[in-house]
Amino acid sequence: MKNKFYPRPSNALIFALSPLVILLLSACSFSLAEDITPPPGYQEPVIQDQPTEMTGPFFPVVAPDPAKGAPIYAEKCAPCHGDTGMGDGPRAEQLSVPVAAIGDPALARQKTPSERFKIVTQGNLEKFMPPFASLSDPQRWDVVAYVYTLSMEGDVLEAGEKLYQENCARCHGESGKGDGPDAANLSKPAGDFTNQARMAEDSASVLYDTITQGSAPDMPAFADQFSEEQRWALATYLRTFSFANLAESGSEQGTSVEVTPTPLAADVAATGLITSTLPATTTQTGPVVVRVINGTGGENPEGLPVTLFGFDSMQLVYTDTLPSQVSGITVFNEVPKPAGRAFLAGVDYQNTTVGSDVTVVEDPTLPVTLTVTIFETTTDPSSLVVDRMHVFFDFTDPEQVQVVEVFVISNPTNIVVVAAEEGGPVVSFPLPEGAANLHFQDGALGDRYLETPDGFADTLAVRPGMGEYQVIFAYSMPYKRKLELSLPMSLPVDSAVVMLPDVGVKVKSDQLQPGGEKDVQGTKYLMYSGGALSAGSDLAMELSGRPKGTGTNILTGSDNRTSLLIGLGSLGVVLVLAGVWLFRKNHAEDVEDENGEEDENEVYPAPSDDPEALMDAIIVLDDLYKAGELPEEAYQQRRSQLKEALNRQVGKGL
Repeated sequence: MKNKFYPRPSNALIFALSPLVILLLSACSFSLAEDITPPPGYQEPVIQDQPTEMTGPFFPVVAPDPAKGAPIYAEKCAPCHGDTGMGDGPRAEQLSVPVAAIGDPALARQKTPSERFKIVTQGNLEKFMPPFASLSDPQRWDVVAYVYTLSMEGDVLEAGEKLYQENCARCHGESGKGDGPDAANLSKPAGDFTNQARMAEDSASVLYDTITQGSAPDMPAFADQFSEEQRWALATYLRTFSFANLAESGSEQGTSVEVTPTPLAADVAATGLITSTLPATTTQTGPVVVRVINGTGGENPEGLPVTLFGFDSMQLVYTDTLPSQVSGITVFNEVPKPAGRAFLAGVDYQNTTVGSDVTVVEDPTLPVTLTVTIFETTTDPSSLVVDRMHVFFDFTDPEQVQVVEVFVISNPTNIVVVAAEEGGPVVSFPLPEGAANLHFQDGALGDRYLETPDGFADTLAVRPGMGEYQVIFAYSMPYKRKLELSLPMSLPVDSAVVMLPDVGVKVKSDQLQPGGEKDVQGTKYLMYSGGALSAGSDLAMELSGRPKGTGTNILTGSDNRTSLLIGLGSLGVVLVLAGVWLFRKNHAEDVEDENGEEDENEVYPAPSDDPEALMDAIIVLDDLYKAGELPEEAYQQRRSQLKEALNRQVGKGL
């Protein structure tokens, strides 16, 4: 049934979502059926390819929200663990093993969020708990946060808050960020209880021990000042600082925040929007539920057009648009749901297009639920940071040098950076004086990119995420045996990698350190690395010497249709890979293999514990796959491993 009061989705929306559709349809074959607890007597099948064991640490990029985790818990966890988490759900008696009482304060005190996240992600089939593949990482963190609230009694939180404000806030700050009025007088920084990396690895038991014993030289021991009950109350309250909205609301009200689990089905039923049902017999039509969540923490806008797309074998076969409700739930009734159909929901919000994950129908009798996370926007790009900047040189033309720059940029906030006006600039990239013949890997001036007085600007919005946004461009500079090159930075840069083909040209710079040599497809490259660069600064260097040989051409064509092959062709892939190699070489103490040897024939880098190297490795994989150098199965598996490793590491130092 089509809704005649709302327009069909624009071609722009379909076009914007199509890359996401292609990627996710090729990678996803899951549904909510994967999260169903096996029946009694279930015998685990022999699995040939076991997933790689997850190793910590794990922590969320943004603060998890217990309120968002409540409906997830009610739908997926409460049937076994019970509404209060005491292991007394309606399915618990049907299982042959006891269900963990995750809401028991004594048990909760011993568990870290990192450990619980791992269990939710991997499952525990020995106890009939499945891995929750249909949940995104933020959703898993939200439900982990909610589980902790089950063991946080209101009077305990209230007592803990009072103790904190009277004894701890002057150093640790009212909101637990380590910024209290006395913090500046301490010999070392006060603990920041909003630091996700720290709090994900600290159990309440660890916090209790620190409160009891103190932490030299500034924090006294409270063993004599507080009773055991008070110390546990304080340790319990400290956890709330790492959750979104919880500690703040509690502080304002002077009481704990109670989050009541409400099953998703009840939420949907309460809207009164369902007008069709799905009989358990034959028909393959029924409701599809789309939940819109505000990832920034604000209210869900009412009346926001929500578009549902259905795909059969990569072909768009169904689409409809309805307004979002104040509850954030939109129900599409009488939707054809044959097995194998893939559904995706999309929303245009504040000049950005947002898509849900893809859900593929395996059993038409099961519910189809999609979640779209929207974010508030800002026109201020100052929160963005360049994780890695790559600079390559090519001397194919003896009269000029071609310069290729690769920027990998992160948005560590929960706000999307957008243009001040539709189609306007979002992130600006100044060019050195004398730059000409500008080209891009993706897009062109007047299309995605806009010309500015000192360079160009990108019109794409930058969504929250680490290393998800990248720009690759090239230009030429006149060269006659010498060039003073100054590359201006509009954003702060964490690190830079410069690669110069060994054709007789030398580079001199106080900001670069030699990184050795690397053979790339028969061409020797001299490699250099640079440290942090502040916004508004320059990366200055001097090139000198007459180039010998023809070099390696990284551009093709000679007119305005010239395209940049870096990042698409095999040479560009290997060049970026070599940059990753240099970074790993410079950080060998952290990422060196146990045998101390490096595989020179490595096709793509293995996951390390360094976020920058992981982000570059993902870029390399994407380029290898686009160039046809990797089979899809290997690409999807490796990319999943890299992103998993990256998710464990991002957030450090934020």
